[in-house]
Amino acid sequence: MNVNIPGAGNFLVNIFVTEDEARQAREAMEQNQLLMASLDAEIAKAQAALKQLVSQRMEAQKLLESNSAPSDTEARAIREIIISKETQMKQLEDEVAAARASLDSLIERRAQMAEEPEPASGALEKFDADIENARSVLKGLLREREDTHDTLEAHRTILSPIRRIPPEVLGEIFFHCLPKDTFFPSATRSPLLLTQISSNWRCVALATPSLWTSLAIKLSISSCIPKLELIRTWIARSGSRPLSFHIAESIRKDYYEKGMVTVATVLELYTPHYQRWQRMRLECQDWRIDTGFSKLPCDQPPQALESLHLFRDFWRPEEQEQLSLMLSAPRLRDCHWVSNTDLGGFNAPFPQLTKLFLERPLVAKDFMHILSEGTNIESCQFFVLASSASTLALPAAPAVAPFVLRHNLRSLDLTADLFGRVFNQLELPCLTHISIKRFDTTPVWPHHDFMSLLTRSKCTLESLSLTDTDMTPDQMIQFLQHASPTLEKLILTSDRRLRHTIVNDDVLQLLTWAPGTASPVCPRLSMVKFWDCHVSTDGVLADMIESRWKGRDGAPNRGLSIAFVKLDSTHAEDSRRLKDKIGISVLPR
Repeated sequence: MNVNIPGAGNFLVNIFVTEDEARQAREAMEQNQLLMASLDAEIAKAQAALKQLVSQRMEAQKLLESNSAPSDTEARAIREIIISKETQMKQLEDEVAAARASLDSLIERRAQMAEEPEPASGALEKFDADIENARSVLKGLLREREDTHDTLEAHRTILSPIRRIPPEVLGEIFFHCLPKDTFFPSATRSPLLLTQISSNWRCVALATPSLWTSLAIKLSISSCIPKLELIRTWIARSGSRPLSFHIAESIRKDYYEKGMVTVATVLELYTPHYQRWQRMRLECQDWRIDTGFSKLPCDQPPQALESLHLFRDFWRPEEQEQLSLMLSAPRLRDCHWVSNTDLGGFNAPFPQLTKLFLERPLVAKDFMHILSEGTNIESCQFFVLASSASTLALPAAPAVAPFVLRHNLRSLDLTADLFGRVFNQLELPCLTHISIKRFDTTPVWPHHDFMSLLTRSKCTLESLSLTDTDMTPDQMIQFLQHASPTLEKLILTSDRRLRHTIVNDDVLQLLTWAPGTASPVCPRLSMVKFWDCHVSTDGVLADMIESRWKGRDGAPNRGLSIAFVKLDSTHAEDSRRLKDKIGISVLPR
């Protein structure tokens, strides 16, 4: 008879068993209970281990998605994962190699069978199935190897030293990643690019004010790039750092509509930070549109202003007080003035400037007077007309003495109609770059005066740029021989209608590098540009450029790396050799 005994764990107990059998049943039940308890303990332990592994995986995933440095415990776990993945990668490499070998063997055997006169029925079909299966296996192994490799590299990245760099050092690195030109807000360039790498980098970038100090703004009839809200945010992120901004407005009064974003609208955002202005560049197409200058503070100049570039045809009377104030900034060193309004009327601070670019015509006396006052000017651009009447309203000063003015100019960009007077009154021992542009079409090149300037100055000229001058090939040869030790750039440009020949066969042959030459001409020459100013026999130009091209056998150590030339149909050999042998793009004339 079998009965259910309460509390017996739903076991059927035979009440007619002997005492010995009952004892054995009880021992079996106890062993089962111990076994169940042991299994429960193992399950709990396994669940705890699984929970820990899941937690570690989640932590590792967080590290993968950030640029934070792992803790010591996390680093140990990551290293274990890396070791495991490296072992897995090695196994997969072996399996891939074996799978490839198997596939190649099947393909080879099938090819051999296909060459038999009468292959066994269905044999080729079986080989095709086996080959397809082998390809599938290989494809799966390659995919697994790629996934494992990606995981391995991702975990190696977690241990990268850059994750341990302190935020302030990382911010300094970010600062040096900024582009050197304009800091236009593009998602593919710094600083915005830095905010898209990871949450950690984004926090560091947003907390680094030096990344947000410079901005270029473009205004047109239909748009403001970037939007005003982004400009406001950009300024806010800059903290208390000096500000640099470039506003280019291409709006005409005829198309102006109420509510349109103009220079005045943007300048209103920068006005509260007037004393933080460091570099300002303003380009306005229509002088009739308000710039907002009249709303700038008029009690003192911007104390941080170092660079001021202004492009505007005319300045209205109500704007001139603020212009004078900005030009009197104590730290102003760089001034670029493109306007029909007279700069001299604003008492420009010539003595403190190091760079001065004027595109307003001056007479030679005013040019010399500016240089005599601006003793610190190192780089300048002037437009000097011998026939113009002086309109530069300068403070009363004694007439320029007839003696030669010695000046420390390093770079001179000069547009003029008559150069002789200017050349004869200067001595420029520090001059390294000179750019000369002729204003009219009268043959006036004063070669004797130009060479006298170079000889008198004893300067180490590195760059010469001539535009529309009528220097002759013989005069060019004389110049090259004089400037040979230091000349690096030679830029010769002419209006095609003038038909001025500066470079001919003699000039090119002089520049052609002959290996073993004791004293080659211009050994440092690295860049040439001949634009509508050379007439030569086909092949002579290619001889010169090939002989000096950087990296070619027999060429000078610092050979040519840049060459701009324009050739017509009579220079077929020059074109072919420059394209095929050197890879220079030749523009057709």
